[in-house]
Amino acid sequence: MNQRNRTYCPNKRFMLTCAVMIIVCTALFTTGCRDKAVEEDTGKLETIRIGAFKGELAALVWVAESEGFFKKYGLNAQVTGFESGVAAVEALMAGTQDIATAADSVFVSKSFKNNSKIKILGVIALSDSIEIVARIDRGISSPADLKGKKIALTGKSPANYFLDRYLLYHQIDPRTVTIVDLPPLKLVEAISQGRVDAAITWEPYVWNIKQKLAGKVRSWPAQSDQQFNFLLICGTDFAEKRSPAIIKMFRALTDAEALVRKDPKRAQQALARRLALDERYLVSVWSKHIIGLSLDQSLFIALEDQARWAIAKGFAPGDKPLNYLNSIYSEPLAAVRPDAVALYK
Repeated sequence: MNQRNRTYCPNKRFMLTCAVMIIVCTALFTTGCRDKAVEEDTGKLETIRIGAFKGELAALVWVAESEGFFKKYGLNAQVTGFESGVAAVEALMAGTQDIATAADSVFVSKSFKNNSKIKILGVIALSDSIEIVARIDRGISSPADLKGKKIALTGKSPANYFLDRYLLYHQIDPRTVTIVDLPPLKLVEAISQGRVDAAITWEPYVWNIKQKLAGKVRSWPAQSDQQFNFLLICGTDFAEKRSPAIIKMFRALTDAEALVRKDPKRAQQALARRLALDERYLVSVWSKHIIGLSLDQSLFIALEDQARWAIAKGFAPGDKPLNYLNSIYSEPLAAVRPDAVALYK
């Protein structure tokens, strides 16, 4: 009996070895097939190019990217950061982006010459974050002291519109100030170096100025509690030909909105990592915005109001605003989030 056991042991070891090799080979084959399937799935992702403002106003886009929500819905979202919505829309018009994020006033400024070429897809944030920041060493201690001063702003942005309203409210003729048109980063540099007396801008540039000139500036909210709309804008051709991709994008942004509301700290951390923003800054300004998807009649009213202002100032041709209801492509958002759409056409 013992002799027979010794005789068959090598065969058992051989069979065991073969079994192990079969299992390993099967695992490797299965892994290879799975990796190939992942590669094939990646190859099927639909590419969409999004020009997004490098700040929390475009939080839904950046969170959707960092959390993988775009890929979840079959999109290869190539997100490029811009220092302003003006720059993002210009890239859209140049054909290097499919979708851009920008304030409502940027859309209005572009609409007079390009109304048939661009569409609004939806609102991704409402904001009350624009401030006037003024150097104390220029003798500015109250809004009244802005008269006769040199003020930097970014043209075609909401800052232009809100500065005009702010000056008039404080009984200052806008013609008595000197406007210096600069992109946001150059604006921060100009007031920091004393080349202008004051600036009107939005976050995070307000924060940057206050950090650079701590104790040397005064600031005042410039919007009088009138929020501006931060939009998703695309070309008309893109809207007509790529509606399924836009629907996928809104599904991803809906997931991002849910995360922002459920876990704002996680969203802030994602933004801080992706955009190199200070988490303390994000915590301090978060309450200035309502981050979420919407598309309602208040947008139409805001667009018309800003268009009337632009025409009255001579910044735009004609004598009456365009019909902006024709500029809004609401169907994709309505397909995903009917609760977010309340337009009456």
